[in-house]
Amino acid sequence: MDDGRAHVAEPSGPPVGGVLVVHDWYGRLPHVRQACDDLAEAGLLALAPDLYDGRTTTDPGEAERLMAALEGGRARTRLADATDELRARTGGRRVGALGFSMGGMLVLEEATRGKFNAVAAYYAALQPREHPPIRCPLLLHLAEVDDWEPPDVPERFAAELRAAGTEVETHTWPGTEHSFANPDVPLHAPGPAAEAWAITVGFLRRHLATDP
Repeated sequence: MDDGRAHVAEPSGPPVGGVLVVHDWYGRLPHVRQACDDLAEAGLLALAPDLYDGRTTTDPGEAERLMAALEGGRARTRLADATDELRARTGGRRVGALGFSMGGMLVLEEATRGKFNAVAAYYAALQPREHPPIRCPLLLHLAEVDDWEPPDVPERFAAELRAAGTEVETHTWPGTEHSFANPDVPLHAPGPAAEAWAITVGFLRRHLATDP
């Protein structure tokens, strides 16, 4: 179901949990809706808000312009509203988040505010020591080649969280670049993307499939 604001995919039976799915800088392309549908098949109710109001692209230059035009406060408000809707739809069950690139950064920032019970983020990390701790379990999928400044940001981010007691699982996928899990753009790497997705679904089910 898509009402223009969000794509919602519901499982055939009662949901065992909910997942907020947040798109990358290209916008809510078809693979985001497919991810929601796949999560629903795994028993999780998935909701993907559209932060770009229907605009999408597969051109990196245009994607950069779309992201630059996204006002941070407005994006946080939309994510907060979407998370509230997700909690209502799942009857108060556990809620997690899945974000890709820009979306990964946004859900990690929301996780520092204690919004989720589990988070999976693709090619995203926060700068160490510039954020409150994340208390929920965290899964990071990283590309082998990415333009982090400095290059060790993901490793330092994960190490800092582990030192604070956060459960962190990381996977760096050989032969991949940023956006490797996005089948709508040329950098897609089908093999690693499929393996990463299987891990993601298992992680989210493991941490969210509990009774209220």
